[in-house]
Formats: sequence, structure tokens, C-alpha cells
Amino acid sequence: MSSIRRYLRASLAAWLPLVLLASLLAPGVVSAEGDEATITNRLMTSGIAVTSVATSGSEVAIEYEQPAAEVNSVVDVLQKVGTILAVVSEEMPAAQVGVVIQYFDDGQIMQVSGAPSDGAAFMSQQLTAQEFMDSLAFRPLTRGPMIVPGECEPGKGEDCGNCPECACYPGETCDPGNPQANERGCVPGAAPANSHLVGSQYVCNDGYEWNGDLSACVPVLQCPPNAFSFQGECHCEAGYEWNSAGTECLPVQGSGQTADVSAGSVLDKLKSLLDSLVNWIKSLFGG
Repeated sequence: MSSIRRYLRASLAAWLPLVLLASLLAPGVVSAEGDEATITNRLMTSGIAVTSVATSGSEVAIEYEQPAAEVNSVVDVLQKVGTILAVVSEEMPAAQVGVVIQYFDDGQIMQVSGAPSDGAAFMSQQLTAQEFMDSLAFRPLTRGPMIVPGECEPGKGEDCGNCPECACYPGETCDPGNPQANERGCVPGAAPANSHLVGSQYVCNDGYEWNGDLSACVPVLQCPPNAFSFQGECHCEAGYEWNSAGTECLPVQGSGQTADVSAGSVLDKLKSLLDSLVNWIKSLFGG
């Protein structure tokens, strides 16, 4: 729970606002001469289809294409992200933030941010999968999957008309017989305000993020230090609590206390989001 901020407090570099806040880490400068090419070659040799490696200050951003059918579990995602961050750690020791952007072949885009040193620790088994996941920030840049129990399986004849797991996004119309419908039987509506298309999916413009029900792009919520935003609200990090005015998150007084009881539920929702993403991409490709 000590890394709960990393799940949510982030800003996109370019759905690219999920970079760890610079305030979490001391500023530094990455020497990028030739390192991008070396990282690209190493990752390509490892079977990762890298399309871009770029550096900015102490941050390294890696984009790659991810076949949905190859993702079978959350551990698969962690292994891929861990491999990328570990290579960054080795080739660019000064790098403090790694931003991994996954382009799935169903149009979904996921951004995962973390410290390269944590990726190296995970790959060397110094961190467990749970500890590594807790250190990462996950954010779908597209609207991602609806967080629902179960799995939508279009290959078995399931669609929005006969299966609740195949729900449409807000603004879409359930019309499985329409030739313009997607695999779930949903027909896209007009573009939400403050969004743009990346491939076949909408992404919020810089400075905006999806609201809780995925219906609109709203201004990114600015929370005070030691707090993070989730679904339009600010929450104190573990070990902190709101002051009497509700304007600052201060260290909890006493031992063994939990500042924000909602932090655990936020963590559970984020894990559910990642699980739903795995189910989503598997179902679209018959996994």
C-alpha cells in the first residue's frame, strides 16, 4: 500500500497521462546517446515488438505492440513490463521513470509506469509479483474494458444483446445486426468532447481523463501532496489522513492506523481493471 499513489497519480506524456509524478523521484538527466537503439535491439531479441524508445530528462518511454492472444494472465503482463524496465535499468542507470505503452491489436492501449530498478528487482526475484504490481501505475489510455464479473466471449455467440459482460460504452448503441457494430455488437457514437481517435479507440486529450463511468473526458483532478485521484475524488495515501478542513493529507497520528479506508477498495478496483483487460483481449481473439 505504500505505493498506492503510483496506481493513480500520474500525468500522460502525450490515454498518455499515467507517468509517475516527477515529485516522487529526485530529478536527474538520462544520457540517451545510442541507448535507445541498444534498448530496442535487446527487447526485440527478447520477442518484444518495440515500435519506439524515447527519453526525456530522467524518463524513458517505450512503446510496443502486444498481440492480445498472447496475454493469458496478469503475470504475463508483469513479466513483459518487468523485462522492459529491467533492460532500461541496465542500459540507462540514471533513468528514474519507465513509461511502458502497450498497443493491443484490438485497439486498446494500456500505459504502465514504474521505476526501472523495480523491474530489475522483480526479474531477479527480489520482488514478488504482488510487490511489483503494487509499485506500478496502470492506466488505460483508451476507455479499456468495462469492469464486470465474468468474460465476454464473442466467439461463442455472446454480444451486448444477450450477455451483460459484453456491455457497450456510454454513448454506444447495442445493435449486433448492424454491419458497423464491433465484436460486442456495439455501434460507436459521436466522439466525446476533449477526446481524439487513436486507431479505433478514443483517447482523452492532454490534461483530461475519463470520468468514472467512461462517458466523458474531464479535466485531470489536482490533488494535494500525499493524495491521489480516483473516479473524480481525491484520497489520502496509506499512512495519511485528511486534516479537519479536508484540504491536506497529514501523517496519521499513532501506530497501526489506516488513514483512508477507501484506499483498499481503490486498489481492488485497479486490480479488477487489469483482470478485466486480460479477459477482454482474450475474448476478442478467442483466448
